[in-house]
Amino acid sequence: MLGASLLEYYLLSSSVWVYAGVGLIEEAVKAWALILLTRRIPASGLRHGLVLGATVGFGFAAFESAGYAFNAVLTEQGLSLRELVSTEILRGVVAPVGHGLWTAILGGVLFRERRNGHFVLNGPVLLTYLGVSALHALWDSSHGIAAWVVAQLTEPGFHQSLFDLGYLPHPSEYQAELFTLFSTAGLVQVAVLGLLWLRLLIRSARRSGHHTGPQPPGGRPRPTGAPRRAGAPDGGAPLTSGHP
Repeated sequence: MLGASLLEYYLLSSSVWVYAGVGLIEEAVKAWALILLTRRIPASGLRHGLVLGATVGFGFAAFESAGYAFNAVLTEQGLSLRELVSTEILRGVVAPVGHGLWTAILGGVLFRERRNGHFVLNGPVLLTYLGVSALHALWDSSHGIAAWVVAQLTEPGFHQSLFDLGYLPHPSEYQAELFTLFSTAGLVQVAVLGLLWLRLLIRSARRSGHHTGPQPPGGRPRPTGAPRRAGAPDGGAPLTSGHP
């Protein structure tokens, strides 16, 4: 979390592309943390990656929520417990379809492509990283897009400043209602896309005969229905090993 904040501070400037940069940086930091924490765990396969990736994602979201809570509790009128609680409830509700989901998808592909205990950077991994970064960028920019759309509908003309702000400075009641509608619809669409991607990932693995659980020691998944070696647990290699 600290690494992502420092990279964003020094590398990104205020522009319409800032959300893309945030998505690329934060997803890369979470992927690096996942690889670092699990590099000595003798496990591979989609299921392990989904669980461990979601764990890292939720941990990142927890630290991020702490920062949002700190900002929410400090108001011009003093400390606001109401703002703190409402912010934490909202963050808790969206976390499963945010950081937790994105890192689960990336972790699943990372562990699915893992070979002989080594993570590899290949086409599927790179495309998945870019895909979850795009979902992240769309999620973060939903308020800015909603503000821009509302401004276009009610006050025609390009309003890049509204996109950068992410809100309407002095909205009318009608504009506020439209903003809430469009921003919520944007978040829901991004969440649905992520969930559909997760579902397709699992179904594709099952269809191709790959186990969503651990893979055998050779690094290649055992096709469904193939005979199991004597002494090997169902699903491939045991989860424990004598390796350090």
